[in-house]
Amino acid sequence: MIIQIPTDCPCCDYPLELVNAQLFCRNLACSAQLSKKIEHFCRTLSIKGLGPKTVEKLNLGDITEIFWLEESDLVSALGSDKLAEKLIIEISKATKADLATVLTSFAIPLVGNTATTKICAVVDHISEITEETCKVAGLGAKVTENLLTWLSTDFLEIEEFLPFDFKSRNAEITNTDGLTVCITGKLVSYKTKSEATKVLVAAGFKVVETVTRTLNYLVDEDNKSSTKRKKAEEYGITIITNLNDLLTKKET
Repeated sequence: MIIQIPTDCPCCDYPLELVNAQLFCRNLACSAQLSKKIEHFCRTLSIKGLGPKTVEKLNLGDITEIFWLEESDLVSALGSDKLAEKLIIEISKATKADLATVLTSFAIPLVGNTATTKICAVVDHISEITEETCKVAGLGAKVTENLLTWLSTDFLEIEEFLPFDFKSRNAEITNTDGLTVCITGKLVSYKTKSEATKVLVAAGFKVVETVTRTLNYLVDEDNKSSTKRKKAEEYGITIITNLNDLLTKKET
């Protein structure tokens, strides 16, 4: 018996695309795809009570609709005041999610938890995600392309309907003075950059990976004219040649 390869999506009748012996439906409005995306979104954000059955009952047309649900809508769909009240609370909790979790929840191709954790280690806000910061974070070319494409297309269409602040956990690690520090090159005062970072954070500094005009200090004990060093000099940023000097200055 000859098996015929399907030409249309069984859910939305959209023409299927054959890629490397796999069939794909490229219809963004496909109900089956949308349902799975919403389920992944809710699961990643740990929204308890928004499982597959509940998602189906609510008949959501888009991820953003989750945050515009009224308690009366939920009572009508779920038939329970108590369940509706609990779900409203869970949805409210989800709005406090950090940037890495939020990015992972959108199921951007190849942009999983590892990639979002890496990029969010070098940026404070979603607006700082660029080709340069992706490179600093060590993201691959395809991951970077997918992330930047999503930011310039899908994200622009839904941003205003989402309640997140789109800040990474880095943005929460701040001191009262708002002093930021970037480390470049090998250290002499500490064995590793990780060790030095822990000491700086404990002292109240915020450690960042990139040199911008708002940076307060660049720690460069190596003094080998790195790109970060040149940029810091161009911006007139204070350069520290011994990290202990900066820590001593902070204490006094």
